[in-house]
Amino acid sequence: MITIVENDIDELLAVLNPNRATPLVLDASRRQAMCGDGDVQACPGSGKTTLVGLKLLCLIRKWTAPQQGICVLTHTNVARDEILKCLSGHPSGFSLRSYPHFIGTIQEFINTYIAMPSLRSKGLTVAQIDDDHCVTRLERMISVGARAYLANRHASLSDLRYRWEDGNLMLKTPAFAGPSPSPSYANLLSIKSRLQAEGAFFYSEMYAYAHEALSSNAGLTASLRHRFPVVLIDEMQDVQKFQDDLINSIFDHQSVHYQRFGDPDQSIFDGVGGELPNTTYNTAEMQPISESHRYCPAIAGQLRGLSSRKLPLDTSCQASEGDPGSAIILFSGATLDQVLGRFAEIVEELPEERRRIVKAVGGVAENNGEAAAPLNIGSYWPGFQRNLQPQSPKPNSMCQAVRQSIANGTSGPGLSLILDAVVTAFRLANVRFRNRAGLETSPSRAGLFDHLRSLNIYSPLRREIAQWMLGAEPVEDEWDLRMEALRDLLHLPDNNADLNSFLAFDGTAAEGVEEVVFQANTFVSLGGLHVELATIHSVKGETHDATLVLETKYRRLFDLKEMLPHIIDQARPAPVFDPAHPLTNVSIKASFMKKAFVASSRPRHLLCLAMGRDRMTDAQRQSLTAAGWTIIDLG
Repeated sequence: MITIVENDIDELLAVLNPNRATPLVLDASRRQAMCGDGDVQACPGSGKTTLVGLKLLCLIRKWTAPQQGICVLTHTNVARDEILKCLSGHPSGFSLRSYPHFIGTIQEFINTYIAMPSLRSKGLTVAQIDDDHCVTRLERMISVGARAYLANRHASLSDLRYRWEDGNLMLKTPAFAGPSPSPSYANLLSIKSRLQAEGAFFYSEMYAYAHEALSSNAGLTASLRHRFPVVLIDEMQDVQKFQDDLINSIFDHQSVHYQRFGDPDQSIFDGVGGELPNTTYNTAEMQPISESHRYCPAIAGQLRGLSSRKLPLDTSCQASEGDPGSAIILFSGATLDQVLGRFAEIVEELPEERRRIVKAVGGVAENNGEAAAPLNIGSYWPGFQRNLQPQSPKPNSMCQAVRQSIANGTSGPGLSLILDAVVTAFRLANVRFRNRAGLETSPSRAGLFDHLRSLNIYSPLRREIAQWMLGAEPVEDEWDLRMEALRDLLHLPDNNADLNSFLAFDGTAAEGVEEVVFQANTFVSLGGLHVELATIHSVKGETHDATLVLETKYRRLFDLKEMLPHIIDQARPAPVFDPAHPLTNVSIKASFMKKAFVASSRPRHLLCLAMGRDRMTDAQRQSLTAAGWTIIDLG
């Protein structure tokens, strides 16, 4: 097995740093993470994804096995794309994108290497793996009687899926504990059979079929370990228990270099979808990386009490002369509507280059009747709507995708827009992709690169796209020539009306980056400062210049009120989340702490909190002032 030593790191940095405006410097904890294989907890802004990318580059520079590969698993597509972006900075990184290596989500890995081959061996076609699609189809097929039966028993049709329980693959039927002569039960079995005949499956069912395949084929696990002797997992804190159990059963073995990266302090998705969180990582002892490259020293010091694992947070950043210190804005019912304006006034004290990304975030978007006298994001900004949180508009044509990618610059999002458009072109042309196993699939981003390589056009297309992104805005005459070349390269037909429309020149101007950012849920101060409002979950992974954390209420508890004792006494034991009892006060407070930590670790320069003035005692005011907080009482 390949090992990384200090000299490997130094050689890689010697290659990378001459091309960087800011040279990479790795401290002892980061070097230890690269050379070892123990679990790593990396604090916010520590450059975790960069570290994973550097480790992969060190490994691939020494890789010699032609039929064995490195497997990199992530929790989300965003995390996967960030790793791929890091690898694009060095030529050897491109070899990690193709056989024998794999970089993708856990779901993609389970689908590709275990579940889908198993289903096909049973004679089943896999056309679509998507929860929403499955529920929509089941809703259309269910009988009136069965629908009424489920409604009377408050059961959900989305629970009609196969699961792996007690060593067996079992179809769970909502509202029925077991087989029944009921016509409703028969209807549920019938529509599930029809759904599978259509080739549609729930995401979680892929794990159930994977468990069955591993259980029935003793050599499969050994084969996967041999195929991937090095396995890295990123964003491990968000991996759910059912995913963790399956991946561990395969790769947690002495023959595999198995290393996990994440931050349990930021595991704010515990219990999402009713699934249990993992415990093998989130509660384990691990190597800490506690120095951040994001926030100023004052914020680092004020965050320490919100770290559930009591990480000794530090920062490589220096304090900026003249920056306002962290503040707590206190309000009453009469002054609640002044909070955003007062925050904006504080931010406006920052130099313009330090107040470009400014957000106000809260844990609760709306209270759905569970809280008397509710307090949520909408309490501060009545127009707030969760579903209006900014996102880039989806291009309606290939030309729009190119225009928007040029507006975004040479960033990962810009490239993704064009790659998504290429997939759409293949779909409109009714092309079927061919994966690594030689099997046909519907066009998708996950299968795009394999399909391009099967046609030997991966590199030419990348060169073509690079020219588009680095070039000028498309003009009609030139665009037609580009699309003729694209058709020839991708073997696309010229007699498909829908495809022709998608590839035709589109003179619609791309929406600018600034327009996209400020189109919704944005407070504009009298001084013209834009403050975007968002949920804490939606800003995880972001970096802001200034952040306001808004106090919200869940059930009977106010989140920031419960966190004040921990902010003041940083050694105070953290509450522990109990997945079996997620609604106890202790579990709710544990969730509050992780959300407060995620929210408060976003800003580079300014952190502010906003909370009810009657929920802070005089003694707490004194302690917070002594710790460097500025208390602003709106009355």
